[in-house]
Amino acid sequence: MKTALLVTSSAHTQRVLTELIGESVNFLPVTPPAEVGRAGFDALFAKWLRLVDVVVLDGESLDAAIRWAMESLAADHHVDPPAVVVLMPPTVAPALAMAPADWLTVPHGLPVDQLRQTLTTFLTLRAAQARLKHVETLCTRPVAPAGPAPAAAAAPDLHRYRDALKNISRLLNRQRDGPAMLEDFLQLVRDLIGVGKLALLLPEGDQQLRVAASDGVAREVAEHLRLSTDAGIGRYVAREAKIVQRAQVPELAAAADAPQMAREFELLGAEVAVPLFADDQLAGVLTCSGKVTGEPWATGELELVYHLLAQLGQALRNRQLAAQIADQQRLLAEVLAHVPTGVVVVNDQQQVLHLNRRAAELLDGERLPTRVGDVLFEVLQTGREVGQREVELPGTRRSLSVSATRFAAAGQSVVVGLLEDLTWVKAEQQRARAEADRELFGRLSARLSHELKNALVSIKVFAQLLPERYADPEFREQFSQTVSHEVNRVDLLVNNLMFFAQPLALVREPVRLAELLDDAVEHAAGAAAAVAVKKNYTHQTPQIEVDRIRMQQALEHVVRNAVQSMPAGGRLVLNTADAQPDDFADGQVPAGGAVRIEIQDTGEGIGLDDLPHVTEPFMTTRNVGVGLGLTIVKQIVERHGGRLVIDSTKGRGTTVTILLPAKADLELPPSAANAANAVPTVREPQAGAV
Repeated sequence: MKTALLVTSSAHTQRVLTELIGESVNFLPVTPPAEVGRAGFDALFAKWLRLVDVVVLDGESLDAAIRWAMESLAADHHVDPPAVVVLMPPTVAPALAMAPADWLTVPHGLPVDQLRQTLTTFLTLRAAQARLKHVETLCTRPVAPAGPAPAAAAAPDLHRYRDALKNISRLLNRQRDGPAMLEDFLQLVRDLIGVGKLALLLPEGDQQLRVAASDGVAREVAEHLRLSTDAGIGRYVAREAKIVQRAQVPELAAAADAPQMAREFELLGAEVAVPLFADDQLAGVLTCSGKVTGEPWATGELELVYHLLAQLGQALRNRQLAAQIADQQRLLAEVLAHVPTGVVVVNDQQQVLHLNRRAAELLDGERLPTRVGDVLFEVLQTGREVGQREVELPGTRRSLSVSATRFAAAGQSVVVGLLEDLTWVKAEQQRARAEADRELFGRLSARLSHELKNALVSIKVFAQLLPERYADPEFREQFSQTVSHEVNRVDLLVNNLMFFAQPLALVREPVRLAELLDDAVEHAAGAAAAVAVKKNYTHQTPQIEVDRIRMQQALEHVVRNAVQSMPAGGRLVLNTADAQPDDFADGQVPAGGAVRIEIQDTGEGIGLDDLPHVTEPFMTTRNVGVGLGLTIVKQIVERHGGRLVIDSTKGRGTTVTILLPAKADLELPPSAANAANAVPTVREPQAGAV
């Protein structure tokens, strides 16, 4: 693994480079010198250059100091200087002219895949250059002749090889199609080595190689020849993983393979076969004829072609992966275009990366309305997932449900937002509420008529008897009590019916939950001296947004019912807590939080037959009230977006649970404990129950 000195003050730059090439390069980050001028960089590089293989200069961190860093590096610090990579943002682009030809300068804004390819290619080619230097040293070392000098390969031209290495880097970074890139590669090898015939064979199926590009090979051979990985050249290079020359076949190959290898070399007009490997699997073979000058191949030349071919293989692999990714992206885009849910993707630069067809329809072509954008950017900044938050688009009657989640991808954060059109759903809910209200008003009217008739009948009977029995004191007392009772009953009935006489409009405001409960207990249970009240307030939510008057009315109804169920005294317990995930069917507490209120009594309880109907109008099991209290409670709680659950054990007491969202304009999802139903639950008495 190579060691790289990374001169930067940016943790982001270090993280990105590590993600790109960290498997092959170990980065040693150092902060740029604080002093102005070249001296600080001279001291820095004098300490580190002999210990590292690569130096990376982050131009964005160095800014104007990039000039001093580049001057210092260009000086002759070491006999064998390391490779130098300069990350060059536009602000320091003028310093580009200072970079020597064998440095790599990377422009700002290069795509991630291209940056990875550029860095990998440069570092690999620098490694090849180092090996070529070694070959040059060996080839130019004087050796005393022991006899007539045999024909020897010429020493490699190091400058020509360096030019070739630069050319391969430029070639692989061009935006050329596959066949054109292969032809350019063969042209490069031909010009570099000086051979007359070349053929590049790539996989076709699982066990065959076909000619993908050729130069100087007969057309019929190029079209029809296939090398098998089970025999001949294909099997040999796959098994041995090394270069094979035609002259070596008789002594290297097995007797069974030698004739076929010889025929394949003959057909291709080749003297050398160079293998290409990817993930330890044979990924291709390059065959080359002898040099046009008649000189033999030098070892350094074979090694160079092997490394050039490896770079080509990596480029082909990258293109294959890019094509697969592009296919997957097209498939995903096609799927997203047809899903019935709007999908919006926003990055950490607040740029819209994707807006599918349904999202464009819901937003009426607007890229990102402010209210939708606020939700997405909130998730982007906090990382907290938002589920089904309702927003209304300005200037329209359209309501949307927005859900958003943040992901980390390709070194950046993105938020995926899902949009659902609630306009039709809310219209249906409003229609259902209106239908329910009409049904309720019909029942109220019928019951009101019935109650009034009953009251009038009692009063009428006593009125008819009044002339005859007026002198009877007992009759007058009974008459007075009956009229007073019926009038009070009708008055209470009319007062409760006023609740249903007009739409329930809520005026929400932040309210402390403890204050609401304390006031409800004081007004509804203050005079019940025989009832012991215990309060367990454990909620952490400081305030809830409710209509103070309406919510206190609902809580007073519940407390009053509890007190009236304990005429001989008992215990009233009020518990509060923040709602937990297991309170909801989807296992998630709504955005903004929710509170759970429990009001428990040790009273009479409710019978099995009566319990499912206790929230229906005029349902009562006692001789007090008119049976509208829990109906009103249910209306108020549900209009706040909450849920009401009643759990009762006959003869043991009743627990009323209210779940309320902490924020306005939210509606709780169904609870895991069947809280979505207005129908209460019932338990039979159990021995030892409290």
